[in-house]
Amino acid sequence: MSRPLAAIMAMALPLLVLPFAAADEDAYRIMNDVIMSKGNVDYAAERVVEFYQNGRKARVVRQRVFRKRGDKQRIETLEPVTEAGQLVVSNGVLLWEYSPQRGFVVQRQLPSPTMLKNNRERSAQLIREALVLQYAGRRTMAKRPSHSILIKDKGGRLLRKCWVDADSNVELQVETYGENSSLSTSIEITSIDYSPSFVPGMFDFAAPAGVKIVHAPAPARRMTLAAAQRIAGFSAVVPTYLPPSYVFEADRVAVTTYRGLPTLWLTFCNGLDTFSLFENKCAQNSVAARQQTCATQWCDNGVCFTLVGNLTSDEVEKLVKSLGR
Repeated sequence: MSRPLAAIMAMALPLLVLPFAAADEDAYRIMNDVIMSKGNVDYAAERVVEFYQNGRKARVVRQRVFRKRGDKQRIETLEPVTEAGQLVVSNGVLLWEYSPQRGFVVQRQLPSPTMLKNNRERSAQLIREALVLQYAGRRTMAKRPSHSILIKDKGGRLLRKCWVDADSNVELQVETYGENSSLSTSIEITSIDYSPSFVPGMFDFAAPAGVKIVHAPAPARRMTLAAAQRIAGFSAVVPTYLPPSYVFEADRVAVTTYRGLPTLWLTFCNGLDTFSLFENKCAQNSVAARQQTCATQWCDNGVCFTLVGNLTSDEVEKLVKSLGR
């Protein structure tokens, strides 16, 4: 290559690279706006939730969704018939999950507005630090102009595809990817109205006669690892392996109770997803890991572990191995 041509190409290269870098920076800005806008946009929508197993569609759920500023929401399941009538309702302070098929209501207290704001700011920070976002252009979703964003971990594995309303920052479609980067779930808003009429009492819930109310534990108080260990009376075993993009939130450890025993609750997050590790002292010295749908339990050297989260089998195996002593 001649020297003049090489010089021209060297000058042109930044012009070729910069637009892509700028676009990816826009992806981080858009996701930051998505997170900070959650719970603060009024709308009514219809959506379809699809669940996949081994790359094949296994289940489809149709829902009607209402959102109101102040983290108020109402989600009504319409289909399938076997799940029709299920409700998730929140007035911004309490959240109720009702299933007429099961015949009971779970009521839980929501984190305070300050805690929610802090959690969202933390998520936005982690996304920028731990994940790789790529801007993938614009597309029309639910008759709305939207931004397309690809989200990958630091190892390059695709985690999510998002389509975000260009005006409201509402996610109009989200696809999540699991084992072997195969499609796991798809949530798509098919129609949306940003000027809805909310019926009085829509975001409160009164249990039907005869329906039992189950009170979930209040949000756990978070503290440093050192403080939690003092309360629990034993030291945590922290994994030496973490899946790409996850970090250990050492300043957000909780102490809870499991089977009557003080239990350390460790959380690991990448800004979008979280998995938890529960640990308590037990009499068993060694019990092989048993993996269920979203939880894996085992004991090693007098400590019982419960790992909860949407992780690949390879990630679970490496985590279990890294906790051996």
